[in-house]
Amino acid sequence: MLGKLLDRRYQVTQVLGAGGFGRTYLAQDTRRPGNPTCVVKQLKPLTSEPSFLETARRLFNSEAETLEQLGNHDHIPRLLAYFEEDQEFYLVQEYIEGHTLSQELQPGQRWDESRVIELLKEVLGVLEFVHHHGVIHRDIKPDNLIRRNSDQKLVLVDFGAVKQIRTQMASAYGQPSATVAVGTPGYMPSEQALGQPRPSSDIYALGVIAIQALTGLMPVSIQEDLNTGELLWQHLVSVSRGFANILTKMVRYHFKDRYQTASDVLQALQQLNASYPPTTPYNNLPRYPSGNEFPNPQQTSPQPNYPPTPLNYPPTPPSQHNTLAASPASPPRQPVAASPSYTSSSNSSSLPFVVGAAMVITVIAGFGLAYAIRQNSFPGGGTNVLAGSEGSCTVKTDLLNVRSGPGTNRNVVNTVQKGRTLALTGSQENGWVEISSPVRGWVFNGSKFVDCRLADQRPPEPVASQPPVETPTPTPLPVKPKPVDNGAKDLEKAAEAYEKGDLLSALKLAQSVASKGSEYRDEAVAKIAQWQKEWAAAEAQFKQIQQAFNEKRWDDVLVHESDTDFPEQRYWREQLNKLIDEAKRQKAEADSQGEPTPSEPTPGEQSQPEPTPSVVPTQPSTGEAPTNP
Repeated sequence: MLGKLLDRRYQVTQVLGAGGFGRTYLAQDTRRPGNPTCVVKQLKPLTSEPSFLETARRLFNSEAETLEQLGNHDHIPRLLAYFEEDQEFYLVQEYIEGHTLSQELQPGQRWDESRVIELLKEVLGVLEFVHHHGVIHRDIKPDNLIRRNSDQKLVLVDFGAVKQIRTQMASAYGQPSATVAVGTPGYMPSEQALGQPRPSSDIYALGVIAIQALTGLMPVSIQEDLNTGELLWQHLVSVSRGFANILTKMVRYHFKDRYQTASDVLQALQQLNASYPPTTPYNNLPRYPSGNEFPNPQQTSPQPNYPPTPLNYPPTPPSQHNTLAASPASPPRQPVAASPSYTSSSNSSSLPFVVGAAMVITVIAGFGLAYAIRQNSFPGGGTNVLAGSEGSCTVKTDLLNVRSGPGTNRNVVNTVQKGRTLALTGSQENGWVEISSPVRGWVFNGSKFVDCRLADQRPPEPVASQPPVETPTPTPLPVKPKPVDNGAKDLEKAAEAYEKGDLLSALKLAQSVASKGSEYRDEAVAKIAQWQKEWAAAEAQFKQIQQAFNEKRWDDVLVHESDTDFPEQRYWREQLNKLIDEAKRQKAEADSQGEPTPSEPTPGEQSQPEPTPSVVPTQPSTGEAPTNP
């Protein structure tokens, strides 16, 4: 493929990557002055059947037109051309000279709040434009934000829709999808992992990037609340309350609880009461290596340091790097008229009524709280901690939040692990108790979360006129032990079997968890679907690579050494690595003997792959739950 002239114009100079459905190349545009570098993405259909090609052509043209519309924005690389050649489809996009945001977000280095806000505003402006065109990016992450050398502006690249085209094309032909969802773990919210992205999915990913910049931690290092799925990050860094609330809403676990549009987030940022000092101009910050993930073909060695960009640097036309076409999202929702807001009257005659109502509410609340205390009624069924009493609690859940005050709306100041002992201060409020160690704060007094024991209290002195009356001790009812739920351990065993290549055993174990009514049932069902789809995709791609190996097309095998589209499944990855190592060895022998390397056949000339036994087992019957081994 190297040196080939595509569309009688684009000369391929370098292979950048490969996947199960195509490759990405660097090329030179031979019809433009100076032969500028561009990026060419190839999309290879699975078959040359006319009906399938027609479906692929329709999807490809639709997505290319969408990408062409997005290229009108200065912070989105433009689409140069798209064409079909030899029953294969190509996108031509401009190349961006710059470096990725990942090179600025170094682990352990924290950005100040004002700099993070400027980052959010810049990217939100791009997302506002993208979402307005009914497009979801699907893969917002630091690697897909390029700091352009010419003006130090961030450019959003690598739209995830070409992967979506591949998925739709494969589904149309009855083939398994290469991936369950388009996106990157850590930045991808739950609904996107299920293959149902929304505009708020992009907002979630951008919020995670902001938290990464503030804390200096990678997303995988940030803990989640085991009960709610929310990210626990506010105790890691000190930021203003208003900004913390905005970020928290951007990364809420459920998409309905997040900001629904980029415009909403921009408006919230503008309404922050705190004033921030001007952000340091980027030209005064340390420089980073350029070229992002696509090396400049004119450079023979990496340059570790660059001088500051001169102010009279000639503007470089926007260029594209690894940008993929974007899939149309669901049609934008129709705006809903806001409810009219009413301003309270300044008439002083309303003041007595307001004060009186407040007193009535306070009295009612006081009676309610007193009744709850007398009845030992708490939402979580925990121990009643009377004012002034001392004692301790033992943490029962894996990770317990310690908050700044009583209530889930208070900030999380720290977390404590299962088995830790908490010292009580004797203060309680609405089912929450205050602790003094190992950290000071408030925890929820629920039997599911903590086991509290009160210290012995001094008995009250008897009144002389009234002898003490013995109160019979009620006989406690026997506690029926709960059945042990081994769902978590069984799923761990199933996952290990799956990674080792024993899919049948993995499915049996997961089916067992799903059929026993375990609290891990939903997770088991999701794992079964994920493993079956991922396994089928890996096997299908491996067979294609195996065919190239059998035909001694060594280059077509070796290009998959950096294949990011190949499923990250340990067994199939090991099989692929073995095949690549053997291809390297045989290619070296062929080169030493001067043997020519067979060229890649066109889709019409492709021979049928040799039949190989399928290693995908049938799913166990759900009629009878299998037992654990």
